[in-house]
Amino acid sequence: MAKELTPQERYTKELVPKLMKELGINNVNAVPKLNKITINAGLGSMYSSGTKDFSEFVENFRLITGQTPVINIAKKAISNFKLREGTPNGISVNLRGKRMYDFIEKLVHIVFPRVRDFRGISDKSFDGNGNYTVGLKEHTVFPEINPDDLVKIHGIQVCINTSAKNDDEGKALLTAFGFPFKKAEAQPEVKPAIVAEDEPKPVVKPEVVAEEEPKEEEVAEPVVEAKAEETPTTEPEEDLPGESQSKTI
Repeated sequence: MAKELTPQERYTKELVPKLMKELGINNVNAVPKLNKITINAGLGSMYSSGTKDFSEFVENFRLITGQTPVINIAKKAISNFKLREGTPNGISVNLRGKRMYDFIEKLVHIVFPRVRDFRGISDKSFDGNGNYTVGLKEHTVFPEINPDDLVKIHGIQVCINTSAKNDDEGKALLTAFGFPFKKAEAQPEVKPAIVAEDEPKPVVKPEVVAEEEPKEEEVAEPVVEAKAEETPTTEPEEDLPGESQSKTI
């Protein structure tokens, strides 16, 4: 029965030839490899809230990594972050060698599948030099943490330091280890709408309307009513007294 390869032996015997072929590298020493893994968490909010006992954090890190963590102390005061010199502001662990490769195997095959609504990790968290950082919102995704003994949930940040020269080599290395990066969704090609060219419309010349000559206003002549000629009325002449006397004689 063939002996199962350890994560470190698997990298040396299987992944190195695969990466040399994929990246076009001829020298074995030029193949990107893991340098160290740093696991850390912040303690500033816990300290500012009044908590000074970090034994729970120390125990959680010891169970997850198999090493006793180091509590980092602030070296100088920063007022914007409400940080005083000498106060604890973080806890961290550095993994190298066999423990580093074992942690990578656990992270890929056990921790990521336990993340709620996991849909892959982003490939935009590289720093430009092939190093990758991934954050976990809940430390309970690690199988070593017993939910019954849980006091408070806190996040964990995992920083993977590699010897890659650029992000492409770093991504190829982590992909070979099995990191589930999100695949870029192929966006449907949007074809430009074909707009039918409008037929040239016939130019309609404006109709020239002949101006009408101004009509002379007709002046109404005054109507003269013909009056009937008055017939002179003759009054009977009165008889003079002398004339009447002469007739009777």
